[in-house]
Amino acid sequence: MKFLILSVVLMSGVAVAAEALPGGQVTLPYSEFRGLLESRQKTPDFEPPVPFAVLSTHLVLVPESSSAQGTVTFDIQSFSDLPQLVPLIGDIVTVRKVSPDGATVITKGGYYNLLVVGAKRQTVTLELGWPGRDGTFHCPIAPAVIAEVRISQLPEGVEADIEGAVRDEKSGLFHLGSRDSIAIHLRRPHDKPDGEVVPMPPVVAAADSEMRIVNDGTFITATTWRIRHNTAFGWKVNLGADTQVVSCLVDGHLAAPVLAADHSIEIRLPEKDRETQVELAYTGKTAAFAPVRGEFSVALPSTELLVERSDWKLVLPAAFAPVAVEGNTEFLPGESRNELRLRKELCRGEAPAARVFYQKPETTKKP
Repeated sequence: MKFLILSVVLMSGVAVAAEALPGGQVTLPYSEFRGLLESRQKTPDFEPPVPFAVLSTHLVLVPESSSAQGTVTFDIQSFSDLPQLVPLIGDIVTVRKVSPDGATVITKGGYYNLLVVGAKRQTVTLELGWPGRDGTFHCPIAPAVIAEVRISQLPEGVEADIEGAVRDEKSGLFHLGSRDSIAIHLRRPHDKPDGEVVPMPPVVAAADSEMRIVNDGTFITATTWRIRHNTAFGWKVNLGADTQVVSCLVDGHLAAPVLAADHSIEIRLPEKDRETQVELAYTGKTAAFAPVRGEFSVALPSTELLVERSDWKLVLPAAFAPVAVEGNTEFLPGESRNELRLRKELCRGEAPAARVFYQKPETTKKP
């Protein structure tokens, strides 16, 4: 009877005051009692988007005759309660000391790894010995949000350069960007490695761009440059006003371009005996599309280097088709109705540009 009364009260939705009932009892079927226990024990699962992140890396290196020594400090954030190994730096280097004393570092998969237990933030410092080869120090390293390298106590007359890094002239720090490896080159300016190197003027052998535009005029452009050069230099590219860099890769590695006030960026290119491939993606905005027909103007980045050939694929929203094009480029047939293919050859310091007239194809049909 007590079970029946409780059921009636619950089904009717009447609030029952939590008051003492001396000698009172509540009888429930076992299946319902078990369900209450399981619902209390269950907690919502939380899956972090990533198990951990390397927030910053600070490397201080002191070169010697054929090796180097120094320290590298990693700031790590773990998001998982489970134990996990966080890769730090390749086991090419020799670890002489680990700080703090309680940190556990093991080797696995070609890396020194930090054992992290629980979701927390942790800092670890490794004292390194780093063997070099012909003045080059190369090693895998965990990508970090902030990655800085300081090279100190260089021998007189020796210069340092790090592939893909940007050097701050005031602080002397090299900023790596989010790279998964580091290559440091030490050389004297008058040295002639592998014979005499005759400086070759950098030339863009080819540039291939794809620009996609949406109805409100926002566009994203991805360009791949193939640059012939044999000396290290800072390459300047002018993107135009109201643009924002999305990603930058140099030979497949993340690079950190330096932004200038004149809407240009500078990308550090290393000394090479072959072409360097630079991939850059950025966003910008032009005029929004009109409901029926209209026009807009867009342009690609410009550079002071000679560009032998620049190919440009321009994709409009699916509802529109280009009907006429003006500009300094050559028009080529596209593969679809809403696509343009443009080309510009042998240009220097001039941005390929196009003024495109468009309309919805159905507006040209006769009744």
